[in-house]
Amino acid sequence: MIYDSPHPPVDLPECSVWEKVWSNPRGARDDETAVIDGPTGRKLSRTELRSYAQRLAHGFRNTARLSPGDVVCLFSPNSLYYHMIVLSTQCAGLVFSGANAAYQPAELAHQLEDSSAKLLLVHPNTLECALTATSQLGWSTCDQTSRIILAVRSDEAGPAASRFKTLDYLISDKEMQPHKVADPKNTVAYLGYSSGTSGKAKGVRTSVYNMTSVLSILAPLKTYPHDVQLAVLPLNHIYGLTKLVHWPVLFGNPVVVMPRFELDALCTYVEKYKVTFLMLVPPIALHLARDPKVDRYDVSSLRMIISGAAPLGPELEKELADRLPKCTVVQAYGLTESSPTTHVAITPKRGSIGPLLPNMRSRILDPETGKDVPQGQQGEMLLAGPNIMLGYLNRPEANEETLVKDAEGTVWLRTGDIARVDEEGWFYIMDRLKELIKVKGFQVPPAELEATLLECPYVSDCAVIGLWVENEATEYPRAYVVLSPSGKKESDPCAAIQKWMQGKVAHYKQLKGGIKLVESVPKSPSGKLLRRILRDEAKKEMEDAKASASNQPAKL
Repeated sequence: MIYDSPHPPVDLPECSVWEKVWSNPRGARDDETAVIDGPTGRKLSRTELRSYAQRLAHGFRNTARLSPGDVVCLFSPNSLYYHMIVLSTQCAGLVFSGANAAYQPAELAHQLEDSSAKLLLVHPNTLECALTATSQLGWSTCDQTSRIILAVRSDEAGPAASRFKTLDYLISDKEMQPHKVADPKNTVAYLGYSSGTSGKAKGVRTSVYNMTSVLSILAPLKTYPHDVQLAVLPLNHIYGLTKLVHWPVLFGNPVVVMPRFELDALCTYVEKYKVTFLMLVPPIALHLARDPKVDRYDVSSLRMIISGAAPLGPELEKELADRLPKCTVVQAYGLTESSPTTHVAITPKRGSIGPLLPNMRSRILDPETGKDVPQGQQGEMLLAGPNIMLGYLNRPEANEETLVKDAEGTVWLRTGDIARVDEEGWFYIMDRLKELIKVKGFQVPPAELEATLLECPYVSDCAVIGLWVENEATEYPRAYVVLSPSGKKESDPCAAIQKWMQGKVAHYKQLKGGIKLVESVPKSPSGKLLRRILRDEAKKEMEDAKASASNQPAKL
């Protein structure tokens, strides 16, 4: 059976992202604030943001000599200039690809090589990693100097300005007239990186139409002139890119930008800037719900909190709502492959991601038979709508696995998530069919960590799974390791492996779920890792530990 959205359909204009974002349906004034740098309080008005973006677009096309369709990669934490850079690429007809600021060199090198990025914009804090990554790709010193631009103004660049140009080099004194997009449905605007249902990170080809459509179908989620948003989510991720870069500019709401999550800073900014609208992930929700430090701040301005990127348990959802009684706490759902949002619970229904957004459809299939299951039963959720990606970059096999065309010609996205639908058409995520580990909202593919571990001299074989940590509301990777002869000689092989991993992958991919030494890892006769067996064992281990703790006599 096919589920339709209960919301009425909305119009889906075929225009450029630039035209959509600056269409200004609320009639916001040009002098209203668009972006605020949380730590310093510096601001950009809507006029300044638009003008700087057009001037930077002119620089991309004329100074950097980029052509429509070229890829610009931004490797930076959240900053005052993030919105300007993203919007300038859309003004210039370029493709934006944001890289996670936590990446290690090998991870950045993969994205740069896979995306064929022509220009790399780098924050001074991530410059050393960028230089190592580009050296690995064979960039000469001359290549680095000409293709790397510091993503700050000259007076903020520090010593690196003696070698590298800054945004001031690209910001022209002329404003570029926005590039006309002839075919929005088939023109790539963004290249985000996702592991999809499995494997190493793949470039997700998000079209102009995908982005303009998702901004349109968010219509049931209302914002008001007095709303102030807080960008605590990384803006390179599609969740932050859509909801905290494009959406607030469209509706004229200022955004307070945080470089990274820190609870005290978050609460300080909510109090100082009277933040009303907060999008977050479950681990941040956990801090807000339980950390006593929150009581030191006035966070009463918050009216709406939306949690996404990973399921938020109904108990934690209620706990946060009880702590902030004036604030509506709900969940949403989406994927990089769906640009991202497909469901939002406009009003609370604990544990639910809500109904489908306008113009979206869904099916729930039995993973074994591929047949639709009756309403109320669990199965893999498939999605169809105007925001579904064009496909993965240069990954025909992954596209064939993930994008399924039915007899009517409709393309369905296999989400890899197990869901059920209640009698009112509200969806609940029950489990995950795919093997991705979700660490504080970030995707971590086990296969990538396994491939990295197999390069370690202390490891001869391994398997990686996600271990749920209740008191942090997230999964962490756990490795099951068969030691090599060198590993067996180490006095503390687990510590040696952990230390070796530190320089290989981003901090959120570290093996914080621990390392278990085993004689062998379970495999099928064909050699396929049977991670399910390890997940079942780990689940039983955690349940036994919880039961044991609850049976301990109270200490007097």
